[in-house]
Amino acid sequence: MINILLLLLAVTSSDFALLPLPVLEKQLAMNESVQSVIPSYNYQLNEIKDMLQKEGNTLHAPVINKVLTTIKCATTYNVQRNNILTIIDYSLPSNEKRLWVFDLQEKKLLFHTYVSHGIRSGTLLTNYFSNKYDSKASSIGVYKTDQAYYGREGLSLRLAGLDKNFNDNAYNRSVVMHGGWYVEENFIKRYGRPGRSWGCPALPPDLYKPIINTIKDNSLMVIYYPSDEWFGKSKFLTCDAPPQPVNSTVLMAKPDSPPNDVDLREPVLFADLNKNDRREEEEPIVVMSADAYERVFHTQAPLGRMLRRQINNQEYIALSSKEFNKLVVQNDRGGLDSINFVIPVIIMVHGYYETQMKILNMGKIKEVRSNSATSSTIDDAIKSYTVNTETRPFINLKATNRFIRWLGL
Repeated sequence: MINILLLLLAVTSSDFALLPLPVLEKQLAMNESVQSVIPSYNYQLNEIKDMLQKEGNTLHAPVINKVLTTIKCATTYNVQRNNILTIIDYSLPSNEKRLWVFDLQEKKLLFHTYVSHGIRSGTLLTNYFSNKYDSKASSIGVYKTDQAYYGREGLSLRLAGLDKNFNDNAYNRSVVMHGGWYVEENFIKRYGRPGRSWGCPALPPDLYKPIINTIKDNSLMVIYYPSDEWFGKSKFLTCDAPPQPVNSTVLMAKPDSPPNDVDLREPVLFADLNKNDRREEEEPIVVMSADAYERVFHTQAPLGRMLRRQINNQEYIALSSKEFNKLVVQNDRGGLDSINFVIPVIIMVHGYYETQMKILNMGKIKEVRSNSATSSTIDDAIKSYTVNTETRPFINLKATNRFIRWLGL
């Protein structure tokens, strides 16, 4: 009906009088086409919003709103992608399920599970992010998934960061999605949180393969955190208006340095086999299985001193100077007999070099002598000991708090 009225108007109006009828019909058809596209797009976004609210379970409204804006802006910038959407909400603690995978075409949730963050992004909470090489921190922002491949962590997925200055260095940093034994649900329930990666979003070992095979090859991923800087500067959140300079008076508190639990770790003991007073890669450290640790010290095993690789499917803890001194002062034979010496070994897996941990056969500790002033105080930390074992006499144990790449989750 509206077309007929417009045609009548064209005959009587001077504004339309100069246009031939075929041209008017073509313009009307174009107008109808444009009008039909816009409502359809908005309707699709509304459908996605309804689906995220219904299927997302604990997916919070602020996250949904930013994801919808991202989808809209990705369309504006012609970002080619498939129908799979992955969301990670790093505002949630790591012992909660904070990764979702949706099928936007079928309008349903495919996966909802745990995901780790970088070791320098926090412990339980994630609050520090970096786009820098070797930062060992997570990066927020919008990604596209690339190809899957087999690497040192098994099946892995390359991630292409699309957010300039937030994650566009992901490729150079080798930030990929992979599995991690330290993200398994029973591990999280036992230790209170998952372990931490070196910046990669690591997934539970029973789910990483189906998730990677679902989201690989050109799907959209949004890693969310309530950062005012990201809100104000990301082109995927500001396509309706040009990005504005961030007002420092309204910026949320953001740490300008990573948490210090990684770099200021408690001193641990190593065997100074080279007798040069500094730990070298081939020199073993003093450890105890997590089960034995909790039995001996009656406390939860600390993830900050847990080996990054299991040995025979068991977790191991590097002993601090204070803990070792406690065993010596109390003459705790059960505790001393539970001690092992471990070293890293490099093996080839799937064409990549991988670090694994090996227990050295040095026998049980027979005798311990302190090389510092004698102390009978349990909480004292002695920096040097000489121990005799069943297979090797006169091993010098020294303390070090230097960063060890395969120590700490």
